[in-house]
Formats: sequence, structure tokens, C-alpha cells
Amino acid sequence: NPEQITDDPKTYKMEGDIRGLPTSIVYSTKVVRPLTPVYELMKEEGVTDERLRAAVDYLFEALTFRPPNDAESDEYLSIVKQSVDRLGKEDGVVLGLSAVFLEPEALFRPELAEQGQPDQDSRVMLQDWELGLAVNHALRYIRPDDELRKAIVEGRMRTREDVRREVQRMLADETIRKPRVLQFFRDYFDYDRGGYICKDEKALADTGVSNRGTSHYRAMFDAAAGTDRLIELILQEDKDVFRQLLTTNRVVAAKSDSVYFGRVNTPEERRASLAAESQAEAEATRREAAALALAEKELADLEQHLQAHPEERRDKRSELSAKQKAVAAAKKKLEQNKKKQRQDVNHNIAEVSLSGPKEYARVSRRSFGSGSMTPDRILATVPEGQRLGILTHPSWLVSHSDAMDNHAIRRGRWIRERLLGGGIPDVPITVDAMLPVEPQNTLRERMRVTNETYCRTCHRKMDPLGLPFEMYNHAGVYRRTELGKPVDTSGEIIDSGDPALDGPVSDAVELIQKLAAAERTEQVFVRHAFRFWMGRNETLNDAPVLQDAHRAYKTSGGSMNALITSLLTSDAFLYRTTER
Repeated sequence: NPEQITDDPKTYKMEGDIRGLPTSIVYSTKVVRPLTPVYELMKEEGVTDERLRAAVDYLFEALTFRPPNDAESDEYLSIVKQSVDRLGKEDGVVLGLSAVFLEPEALFRPELAEQGQPDQDSRVMLQDWELGLAVNHALRYIRPDDELRKAIVEGRMRTREDVRREVQRMLADETIRKPRVLQFFRDYFDYDRGGYICKDEKALADTGVSNRGTSHYRAMFDAAAGTDRLIELILQEDKDVFRQLLTTNRVVAAKSDSVYFGRVNTPEERRASLAAESQAEAEATRREAAALALAEKELADLEQHLQAHPEERRDKRSELSAKQKAVAAAKKKLEQNKKKQRQDVNHNIAEVSLSGPKEYARVSRRSFGSGSMTPDRILATVPEGQRLGILTHPSWLVSHSDAMDNHAIRRGRWIRERLLGGGIPDVPITVDAMLPVEPQNTLRERMRVTNETYCRTCHRKMDPLGLPFEMYNHAGVYRRTELGKPVDTSGEIIDSGDPALDGPVSDAVELIQKLAAAERTEQVFVRHAFRFWMGRNETLNDAPVLQDAHRAYKTSGGSMNALITSLLTSDAFLYRTTER
């Protein structure tokens, strides 16, 4: 954006919260401050130990997020000096500083717990930079902010309370971006894959949405960005977060969402829509024809009058020109109306009217196509009775579909694993896990093969959880019929681990309501948060940590900040086992 290149940052007007994106940066045309010690080193002739060490120390901290100790600084300074002596300044500095990129801490984050004393169980608590960087990387990807860095340097990152203080400070500070929190929800819900599900063009057209070019994929990227923003809004409220995500009636909507949150028309509704458009076009043509006839009559009357009174032609010249232009404009408008293609109205889908306050989403270009850089959204309400929470948003539904149809098995497996805490084994190598190709049959009818004895053991735990989502097609659009028949959205929860939760459900909305109200799903959510922030699966020994985290979440009224704080101050996060 040329507006970003300016010597006066106030002239660049940014809309929305775009912190951290390339579009938020302003570029000066001048060097108004020292850039980096590396720049300063290369700018002047010759080298000195002072400037070489400054470049080494700067690059080391830029790559490892911590300053080097004296031994590390001396070692890399020696390498750079030897390289400069052999190759000259320019090539020598580049080659010598390249060694810093191979520093183990530039590639990995070691947590060797070499400081501190082991307890009776051979556990050592992380200290100083190891602990500070562990806390920092739990919330973000960039180097520690000044407050955290100061705490580490001053020796105030050595206890559980030190960690609690810094975690609570960073979570409460809205000026500090914490992308790892949003990444957890992306990993947990898997709603950001819709733009990468390559759809068959004919199958996509059959859903009622546009299959032209990359319009569908752009809509899915926009939908994922909208879901990101919705999660951020719920996290800002920080009350009953998990249940809100499952049952919210809000959506951060883009322009295309009026189609994707709409409803598939029945054949009768489609015929009525076509008839209404034909009638409207006929009426428009009649009006334009009448307007043309009137303009032609007025022109003919004027020309007839001028033939009878040629002496007035000079005075009536401007009026004659206006009448001629009016006739030409009326003819053009009539021709345009006749050539108008029937593309303004989507007869396959009853689009929903989404309205609400203005909102902004974080967007970025994707790896293919033109992508979207439009952050403008609205915070709207979804149609009542048709949608409930993120699991009914097109971003999630399309992410759990395939090229041709819905993927009830994948959706059911997600619910079994992410909400009920169950496990489904991988498909045996001897099984050809394919549904029959029967375009005349519904997905539920084609899934009869999963009821065979060999398959039933696993599929009985997944299929009844995924089939209620058949109330949406594989573009995520709500529907009431499939192949001309009323769509069957019945399902069942079995073997959930909570007898009160088990039982039949009529559709996806009822399924979600039951799951959202169950304490078990909340406990499983906490378990997945543990896995994300610890980087491993839980064990039996982690039971106290999980119980404390769930207790912190419940007693705080469903606060995600309280859950994160509990996890990051737990023994599982703070301690490492050593052989000392």
C-alpha cells in the first residue's frame, strides 16, 4: 500500500485492529534512527572488536530471545574475527555471523533445568531464562516484552508466584498480542481448513453457492477469519467461554455469508423465485418500453412541429438535442434490460439478511489465489433454529467435508474425540474405507456399509454423532430436503461416559445443546488445553493438574484466562525431571 510509505505516520489511516499484520507497518523514506548493530558494522569502513561484539550479541538475542553470556559472546566473536581475517570484511562478517544461526537455541528451545536443586522425585523447576521463555512462548511467538525481560534479568522468574504474576499481567494487557491462545482454538476446532478442501465444481454448484473461479475458497478464508474474530470477542468477555463457543448465536459475517448462512430452496421455492424474477423482468421491460414510446412520441411531435415552423428550428435546437438523447438513452436501457442475465438473484438459496454493528477481522493473503485483504465485517445474529455455535458455522462444516459431499464420519469422530474424550483407532490397512458411489441415494443411505459387523464396532461411536449435521449441505448451507426427500437429521449419543448425556437427538442443534450443558465435555476441553500448552498427552500422574485446572475454570465462571493461568503455574509446566 503506497500510503504506508510516509515520513508522517499520522497520515496513514488504519481501520480496525490490524496489529501484527504487514498492513499495520509504516515505512519512512529516511533512516531516522540506528537500524541494527549489523547495519552499523557494515556501514563504516573497517571493523573493531566493539562493533563486532555488538553485532554478535544483537544477532544472538534476535535468534534465541535471550542475551548471550560472556563465554558465548567470546566464542562467536572469535569465529567472526577469524572469518574476517580470511575473507575480508564483507564476506567474512556474513559467513562468521551465519554461525549464530546454527546455535542450538536458535533452532530448538532447550529446557534442561540445569539450574536449581532436584527435589525428592528428581524434579527441578525451570529458572530464569528457561522459565521466562517457556512462559513467553506459551502465549506468543516473538521475543519477551520489556517487563518480562526485566523480570528475568533481575532474578524475578524463579517461583510459581513469579510465573502467576507475569502470566496474569500479559493476559490482562490488551496491547500484548497472544496468538498462541487463538491458535489453540484453531487446533481444537479445526475450522480453518475449509479453504483448502478442494471441491468438485459440479458438486459445489449443486449446493447452491458459486463455483466460479476461487470465489468459494475466498469465502472460506473469509469465514475462518470471521470465526477467529468471533472467538476473540468471546475471549474478551472471558465468561463461560467453552459453552459460549458451542452455543453462541453470533457471527462475524462477511458479505458472502448472506449466502452461506442462508437456506437451500425447495424445488417449489426455486420455481416460485424464477417465476417472480420473470414477472419482475417482464414488468421492467414493459416500463422501459413505455418510457421509450413516450420519448419517441415527444421527439416525433417536436420534429413535426419544426417541419411546420422551420423558423423555430434555431431556437428549438437544444430541446431537439435533448429529446434525441432521451430516445437514445431509453433504447439503450431497454436493450440492457433484455440482455440482462439472471444472475442477480440466487434461486437455489434463500439468502439471509445479516445486519449489526461494524466489526473488523484479521485477514491475510493465502498461498494461492488473490486472497482477501478486506477486514470489514459485521457482528450479526444467525437465523434462530438453524444455527447454534461454531459447529454450525460454514467454516467448521466445510472444514469437515470432502470434495463431493458431507463427511458425517469425520464430524462424528471430531465430536467423539474433542467433546466426549473418546478414541477411535485408525482404519485397518485391509479395509477399503469407501462409500458406494450412488448419486441417487443420500449420504445416510450410502453409509449403510458402515453397519456391517466388522465396521460397526467403531462406526457406532461416530456415525450417530455426525449424521445430525446432515441438516447442512457440504457448503455449510442449511437445508430441509435432500434429493427431493425430507432430510433425516436424527442421531444418538452413546457410550459418552455420562449416562445422563446418552440418548437420541433430533438434529445438530439439540446435539450441541446437550453436549454444551454436560460437565464431561467441559472436562475434555480442559484436557485438550492441557495437551496444547504442555505439548504432550496427559498421564495418570497429571490428574491433580487437570482437576485444578477444571476447578479454576469453573470457579472463575468459565474464564479462559483462569484456565491458562492454572496450567502455566502447574507442576507439569514448571518442572522437568533430571538425572542429577
